[in-house]
Amino acid sequence: MRNFLVSAVVDIAIIFASYFLFVHVISGPTRHRLYEKFMSSFAKFVIIIFVASVLVTSLTALVLYKTQYIVYINVAAPVLVSVLVGFVMSTVPTRGTGDKETDAKKK
Repeated sequence: MRNFLVSAVVDIAIIFASYFLFVHVISGPTRHRLYEKFMSSFAKFVIIIFVASVLVTSLTALVLYKTQYIVYINVAAPVLVSVLVGFVMSTVPTRGTGDKETDAKKK
């Protein structure tokens, strides 16, 4: 149980670290275009996350198997999926459509 909790905390830390990294590296309009192109509906979002997670885990398992480091699959795959989740989190728009008009009316 202790190993699970440590792993969960590390994964959450990696998710937030990759989120803040992608927010600062990729500009807002670019992130918004990525979101609109690939994940504009919740159904597409869930399907893309599932397929991408399966692909990342499968490729990680294949590479680790070929390099004979398969014992590290339970460490490497969740870390890579956490980076993917952080990237996806960074592409989700944080402002609504009418936020600019509302801010302009306040001034």
